[in-house]
Amino acid sequence: MSVHNNRGKTVVLRELGFADPVKMITSSPAILGYAIDNIRGKIADLRELGFADPVKMITLRPAILGLPIDKIRRKIADLRELGFADPVKMITLRPPILELAIDNIRGKIADLRGLGFADPVKMITSSPALPELAIDNIRGKIAYLRELGFGDPVKVITSSPAILGLAIDNIRGRLADLRELGFADPMKMITSSPAILGLAIDNIRGKITALRELGFAYPAKTITLSPAILSYAVDSIRGKIVDLHELGFADPVKMIASSPAILGHSIDNIRGKIAELRELGFVNPVKMISSRPSILSYANHNFRGKIVDLSKLGFHEPVKMTTSNPAILCYSIDNIRRKIVDLRELGFADPVKMITSQPTIFNYSLDNIRRKVVDLRELGFADPVKMITSQPAILGYSIDNIRGKIVDLRELGFTDPVRMITPNPAILGYAQERLLLCGRIVTGLDNGNEQMLVRLVKEPRAVIDAVAAAQPRSWSEVRAVITRIKGAR
Repeated sequence: MSVHNNRGKTVVLRELGFADPVKMITSSPAILGYAIDNIRGKIADLRELGFADPVKMITLRPAILGLPIDKIRRKIADLRELGFADPVKMITLRPPILELAIDNIRGKIADLRGLGFADPVKMITSSPALPELAIDNIRGKIAYLRELGFGDPVKVITSSPAILGLAIDNIRGRLADLRELGFADPMKMITSSPAILGLAIDNIRGKITALRELGFAYPAKTITLSPAILSYAVDSIRGKIVDLHELGFADPVKMIASSPAILGHSIDNIRGKIAELRELGFVNPVKMISSRPSILSYANHNFRGKIVDLSKLGFHEPVKMTTSNPAILCYSIDNIRRKIVDLRELGFADPVKMITSQPTIFNYSLDNIRRKVVDLRELGFADPVKMITSQPAILGYSIDNIRGKIVDLRELGFTDPVRMITPNPAILGYAQERLLLCGRIVTGLDNGNEQMLVRLVKEPRAVIDAVAAAQPRSWSEVRAVITRIKGAR
């Protein structure tokens, strides 16, 4: 073909929308053999088949011009039959698929299933280049990942198929680099976010330095909690910190460090959530969100619905209850209803009142509560249900801790610690060292008794220390010290 004709073809291709016809012809000289009407017709045909930008598609894969439109139409139909919901989108992302035999793709799906991948079609949809990889290559990558310490290579690859395109030495090197940067468990980190393998190590190192400059004390720990933070620009993080400050959050850095997912919420979303909570009756939404940042993930209608549902279940002040324990918003109303029923079956007469005073009860499984009742009974408590009802916090104390306090009190000379604790279960909430100190003071008194211990242990620590320093011999002397210390304040 003459230079004149070549120049003419270049001009016409540019008129058809191709930005760099010379580069395109260089990569696929066969284009010079296609009549311009053929190219124009192929663009129109591809558009009719649903391809939004045929020009871009042909630019990426000029060989498409050599494929009959009926073959492309057939490939779309075949892919749909194999379970692919949007073959056009898939081909747009990876035009070479058009050149793969459908039997090849069908076989690759079967092979992937044989290797343990639960949904090969979904996997190929997210990574259309997958059918071009040899199955032996994939099998080998799974084996190598397992040798490197990944417990479930199939799961890792499923969440990020792009890993299959990385050399195993590259992955091994990345693990070493991450470890040097202070990440304690790079494998666990990559397992939760395989895309990390695609980031340059200098990028990660730079992000750690930037986070430290922004006030994050342990950037590696923050990134480990939410590897997605690596995808946020430093200016974006800096801006979010400033915005959170303006909204009233006292320590945005601490807040983000404990819940990096906050960076994924727009400031307008956060502002709107604060306004919504205030409208629902929450006096200090900022404090509430600070203690439970995950609240930002809940839809506004969920808040309103939860308040209404809690009221229907018998909770008189759902807003106050949720304010003291925002985690309640995490539980479905069916879960809460079930907990009430379960507690009633265990013998608790008023589960609603009990939960109201100690909302953290939701954190304990039914088996955990049942076990605590049994353990307390074995320790000698006649009515554990009544005891827990008056002091629900007992559910949070380990049985070894309770047993240890009983033993300590007995060693101090109290003949029946169980009887003493039964009407005063709050004693179990005090530190063992504090209980022992008060026990020694009381047993050193003339006629010291259990009630004196119960009264003394409730005093502020500074008062108890002053009493111990005074070495009193009678309860009247103890009271004198208490009166003097409190009067001096």
